[in-house]
Amino acid sequence: MIFRVLVLSFLLVACSGPISLSGAYPEKPIKVIVPTNAGGETDGLARLIQRSIAEKKLLSQKMVIVNLPGAGGTMGTRRIKQSKPDGYTLGLWHSGFVTSKAMGIVDYDHTDFELICMSGYTELGLGVHRDSQFKTIEDLLDYARKNPRSVKFSTNVGLPVHLIPLLFAEETGIEFRFIQTGGGSQRLASILGRHTDITMFSTTAFLNFEEVGLKPILSFSAERDPLMPDIPTAKEVGADFGLVEIRVWVAPKGTPEPILEVLRHAIRSVMEDPEISEEIRAFGVVPKYGTSEDVQPMLDELLEKVAPLVSKARNPGR
Repeated sequence: MIFRVLVLSFLLVACSGPISLSGAYPEKPIKVIVPTNAGGETDGLARLIQRSIAEKKLLSQKMVIVNLPGAGGTMGTRRIKQSKPDGYTLGLWHSGFVTSKAMGIVDYDHTDFELICMSGYTELGLGVHRDSQFKTIEDLLDYARKNPRSVKFSTNVGLPVHLIPLLFAEETGIEFRFIQTGGGSQRLASILGRHTDITMFSTTAFLNFEEVGLKPILSFSAERDPLMPDIPTAKEVGADFGLVEIRVWVAPKGTPEPILEVLRHAIRSVMEDPEISEEIRAFGVVPKYGTSEDVQPMLDELLEKVAPLVSKARNPGR
C-alpha cells in the first residue's frame, strides 16, 4: 500500500497539470523547521512559500512553520536530521549546514540530509559604521596589514558570518580579531555602538540600515551588486572567490524520492509566479530556484574552502 501511494505521488508530479494529492502524500500537516527566531530573511522566506503553497492548493495538507533557534542553528538542524524520513518534517536553512560541521560544532553536514531544492540566495558584504576610520575596504586592508588582529570583527562563531570573513582574511593576508556578538540585531548594535569595527550583512540589510549608520565597503558577489554599484567585490581586492548565502530546503536522509519530487514541484511552482518572486525580493532574498544537483556542488565547494581554516576559526578572539 505504501509503495502504491509513493508511486502515485511520483506520477502526480510528472503530470503537467494541477496536482491533486487526495489519498496520497501528504496525508497530514508537514512541519517545516526554521533554525532561527521568527522574523528575518530565512523565516520570512519560509512563511511566504508556506502561504503561497496553501493559497495555490499545491499540497493537500498545510505546512506548519516551527522556529527552533539555538546553538547557531544546530538545534534545529539536528532535530531535522533525527526526524523520521517520511516527508512530514522538513527544514529551511543556509550554508550553516557546512560551517557548523567545519567548526566541529556538529558531526554532520549537508550530505547527511536529502537536499530538496534551493529557493533563493542573499548577496553578502562587509560593512562598518558610517563614521568609521575605514572609509573604504582598501583603508581597512592597509590598516589591518600594518596592525594584525587589531580590527574587531563582530561575528557569530561557527556560522557563515564567521567563516566567510575568515576566508577573506586568509585570501588577502590579514587577520581580524573576531568578537562573538551573536545574531544580526546584536551585530548591528555592536557596530552602531562602536564596540566593533566591521561585520557581515546581506545587501538588503545594508540598504535597510543605511539611515541609522551602517555603511557597506565590500561585496562578496562574483560581480558588483547592482544595488551597491560603487562597492568593490572581494575579487577586486585580492580574494579569489565569490559567494552568496543560499537558502536550502532539506529532509531527513532516506526520505523517498517521490515525496521529495512532490515537494520540489510545489516550491518550484510558487517561485514561478512573478508576484511571489517580488515578495521574496522584499525579504532581501534573490528568488532563484535550484535543484539538488545545483545545490550539492555549491555546498561541497564551500566546505572544501573553509575546512582548512578550522584551527583559526576555533579561536576567534586570540
